[in-house]
Amino acid sequence: MSEAPHVLLDRRTRVLRRGDVVRVLGGDPVTLITPSPAVSALLDGGETVATDTPAGAALARALSDRGMAHPAGTATGTRPLAAVAVVVPVRDDAAGVAALSKALAPELARGLHLVVVDDGSTPPLTTSASLTTSATPAATTILRHDESRGPAAARNAGTAAAVADGAQVVVYLDADVIPLPGWLDVLLARLNDPRVAAVAPRIVAAEPGRFWVRGYETARSALDMGPEPARVRPRTRVAYVPSAALAVRPDRLPPPPEGGGIGPFDERMRVAEDVDLCWRTDAAGSHLRYEPAARVAHRHRTSLGAVVARRAFYGRGAAPLADRHGAAVAPAVAAPWSLAVAIGVWSATPVGSLVAAGAIGRAWWRTRGLTGDGRAAAGLVTRGAGASVRQLPQALLRPYWPVTAAALAATARSRSHAARGLRQRLLAAAVAEGLWHWWTAREPGRLPIDEPLGHVLLHRLDDLAYGVGVWRSAWAARSLDALRPDVTR
Repeated sequence: MSEAPHVLLDRRTRVLRRGDVVRVLGGDPVTLITPSPAVSALLDGGETVATDTPAGAALARALSDRGMAHPAGTATGTRPLAAVAVVVPVRDDAAGVAALSKALAPELARGLHLVVVDDGSTPPLTTSASLTTSATPAATTILRHDESRGPAAARNAGTAAAVADGAQVVVYLDADVIPLPGWLDVLLARLNDPRVAAVAPRIVAAEPGRFWVRGYETARSALDMGPEPARVRPRTRVAYVPSAALAVRPDRLPPPPEGGGIGPFDERMRVAEDVDLCWRTDAAGSHLRYEPAARVAHRHRTSLGAVVARRAFYGRGAAPLADRHGAAVAPAVAAPWSLAVAIGVWSATPVGSLVAAGAIGRAWWRTRGLTGDGRAAAGLVTRGAGASVRQLPQALLRPYWPVTAAALAATARSRSHAARGLRQRLLAAAVAEGLWHWWTAREPGRLPIDEPLGHVLLHRLDDLAYGVGVWRSAWAARSLDALRPDVTR
């Protein structure tokens, strides 16, 4: 059954009413808008705004463009898929391709085309016993790179073949994911918006767990962007989406810089090529959306070594991204007032507490003047202050941990009050930030799905590994741009 198109207000969005004036506060980054009186009446319907009138469509567009609301509603899964292709880059995983092809059977029956790009597998996929005729239907094309050229080049080759065959929508799926029922129709509904170039589903655990590595990956996989929809933009709650599962309109994607190959991905990047694509697309003026109503299951890594190695690999994308996108990759971003709050709180001194209180009070006064609402201003300032208090230990224990370790080593033998205080605060920060990370991984209204002790320990190892990758990338690039914080207004 079809559901009428509408938008849902983000749970952080606030409708502020003062007399006859209605304003909307929210989004990411936070924005304040004042709709016209004729349009503001459409906000009286609670959490939804219908888009079946010109005024409703215009308001919905203004809200969703700013992250204040998110598209909802979709059509039934009955339309033909002749103009849709799934591109699968793969190396040495014929069994995964066979399982994915089997899972796509309902969509293949509706006309979907499957393009598999063998990126230098040994032996080639076409000679693998796991890849049988029954597992790869007639609507399957298999391309091969004799030598591995990386996932970006494989996706580009698959995109070119799909578009040449008439595809208007290309869905990238890795060989280690399995789509869950209803996944594709939601993505296609979002791509109906002419401003949207790409939309990503939520990537969840194929085999969920509660303890140790399996529990940690179930709760906080690097591929899982969480349970809430978002417009994808740098420096927001969902700053990028992974290409492990991503639906795109190729005609709406920008080409890579000169020398990056022919196709949407920059073939020179062996890591973070999906982040680069997201940020180039946003900079070109097209929109990307994250839609958790569509889900695919991923075979998460379940050994400690594999998880740590993968996080270090991801960290190696920091320097190439900094070279291409500058401050968008800054590992820490803060306004002066919020930085003062964080330093004041973590100093755990009377003077620090006074500084933090003064910064909060000044920020509240200025925000109240902008919003005209003291409660809304208090909520905004509380969120900003809390984020900054959390970000400081995150920065010290993730990208900057070698600096933190050097400071600890320098004071290891000191028995001074300042040295002991530093060690105690870092230990408290490591535990407190880890527990916050565990608690906020839960689904809205539910308890966390894993246990806290293993989560905190694995989170700290995760941060160490990622930091190693960042520093390795900085060393290889002979540049500290990926480590430069950004203090902004």
